[in-house]
Amino acid sequence: MPLVEPSELGTTRRSRLSPRVRLAIWERAKGICVLCDRRIDGVRERWIIEHIRALELGGADEPDNMGPAHETCAAAKTRNDHHRSAKAKRQKIRHLGAAKTKRPLPCGRQSRWKKKVDGTVVPRK
Repeated sequence: MPLVEPSELGTTRRSRLSPRVRLAIWERAKGICVLCDRRIDGVRERWIIEHIRALELGGADEPDNMGPAHETCAAAKTRNDHHRSAKAKRQKIRHLGAAKTKRPLPCGRQSRWKKKVDGTVVPRK
């Protein structure tokens, strides 16, 4: 069985955005929130650059995958992205058989106890 490459387990690395790149992303979107499609008042409203497809869900850390978003819209999307990512990781662990059962079968291999041929139950060493 081949080993799993470490790059398959993590998420895409996030790079720093320069003010010039932030401005280019803002101008490309014409100041419209990529999540709710409403105009962002850049002076009165708090906004951030948001990844359209989250990095933890396989999105690229490139300006094509970014856009301006209201802070409140981005917080709701980030919560949903974390939920979806955690679910995907749980499914992957279950599919690969890497999960350790919480309730092992009595006297099974995962149990602390071992049942001998004569029927006695002893602690597993």
